[in-house]
Amino acid sequence: MGFLDIRSITSISPYISIDELLKTNDESSKYGLLLSSQDALELIEARNLTIQNYGRVEMGIDVVKHIISEFCSSPYINAQDYTSTLNELVDIFYYMKNETADRIGDSELIGLMKIYFNNSCRGSTDLLKNRELALIASILKKSWDYAGGVD
Repeated sequence: MGFLDIRSITSISPYISIDELLKTNDESSKYGLLLSSQDALELIEARNLTIQNYGRVEMGIDVVKHIISEFCSSPYINAQDYTSTLNELVDIFYYMKNETADRIGDSELIGLMKIYFNNSCRGSTDLLKNRELALIASILKKSWDYAGGVD
């Protein structure tokens, strides 16, 4: 019985991930937003650094694809800032997952992010993270403290 060489898997996975992210162009191109192979690689590298910095373990890139799918229709995202905005949104997502101890589901959190980003934040990722989502995290933490830490 042979052993699985982990190095061979990790050397292939970035290419698979790039292809997965490039498939999001099917939807985002309707809004004039396209990722190049280099953009996709940048998103993957930024995502990997983000999850490492937040001490998280994530096996796939489904969150990144979900964020792309939800935000590509935003009137506040343009082609020039597309990749950098996506990087910021991915960082905010994982920041909030940590701040809320994963008590908000992925789809629910991305939905909240989109609502605030497109409305009260008018496309500002700073306001999204430091005002709207910070308030939600604070309220949730207080409610958990009030409940005595009981889920």
